[in-house]
Amino acid sequence: MIVEDLEFHNIDIVSHHKGVEGVLLERVPETVGKHLSKAGQLMMICPSGSEIRFVSDTYPVRVTLSVDKIADVIGEGEGHAEAHVFFGTFQSRQRFIIHREKTAVDIVMPHENFMTMAQQISKNSPFSPCVCRIRLWGRTMGVPIRFHHVKSKGCIRPPRPDELPKRTYLAYGSSVTQGAYASGPHLSYTSQAGCRLGADVINLGISCSAYCEPEMADYIAERKDWDFATLALSVNMVDRFSPDEFLERVRYMVRRIAESDSKRPVFCITIKPYYGDFLEGQRPDLYRNLLRQAVKEASLENLFLIEGPELMPDIAGGLGPDLIHLGDLGMVQIGENLAKKLRPILKAYDLLS
Repeated sequence: MIVEDLEFHNIDIVSHHKGVEGVLLERVPETVGKHLSKAGQLMMICPSGSEIRFVSDTYPVRVTLSVDKIADVIGEGEGHAEAHVFFGTFQSRQRFIIHREKTAVDIVMPHENFMTMAQQISKNSPFSPCVCRIRLWGRTMGVPIRFHHVKSKGCIRPPRPDELPKRTYLAYGSSVTQGAYASGPHLSYTSQAGCRLGADVINLGISCSAYCEPEMADYIAERKDWDFATLALSVNMVDRFSPDEFLERVRYMVRRIAESDSKRPVFCITIKPYYGDFLEGQRPDLYRNLLRQAVKEASLENLFLIEGPELMPDIAGGLGPDLIHLGDLGMVQIGENLAKKLRPILKAYDLLS
């Protein structure tokens, strides 16, 4: 999406509200969001994995943002957002805290000779260093953000296709997919896997609410802007949905998305290790088996199964203290191992640069 010559990546719609300054950044349109749970609707206006991108012929560039009052509803009334600045794949030292009041993000060039050297070093990188990336983040799953305006003394434009990765990876799943508790946007497992595969990332993680709604399945299937997808299905549904309900929803989602285009591989990930594996009365293996069944029944050549427990062999090193979310090491483990499992299949589909 392009607004004021900026590209809003992983944002499907910006919403104006009467009497409120700026536009609210949303990852899915209302036509999809209205079918999600209340918690799911709130999570989809948290811009996890979202970026504001542009190319400028001069710096500094000022982008003004604010945290929306909906943060109060989410329970993040004292919360703030973060903006991490990258130039292509180069991580800048600039980080900004976005508050409820309008906050100026003043981006400067790292140093005088940066761009000349960066262009020589990164000739084979998926991102051109000319592309400034404001990567939005939050202390858990993030908080809703409003964009106000951009100011520069020079010319600003959206990135060209040749300045961006040639392939796009779409990820659906729970809070772990959304990136909860990672220290920064680049440390979510989706970003880690995308980086290793040279792919851009569309993050449709949805904390506490990855319920495999058919409307979400239809939306993902109908999007034309991704080349391969992972579906982490889904710890949020264990015991909240009966096994029959889980199987019905998962069957529809995996088949609908995989059938949308046989040239796009779809990878279903069983539930990763968490506290449920160690408590009596929890049934994660039952739901893992049901996902295996759904993939087998679909019998589609572009539909693949990945075992979640294999992605994080160091369970103690990967889990956070709530024993379900991940620390940075867990995110890196999953991102690295996921990329290893995807690479040979993507190569067979001619989807690796």
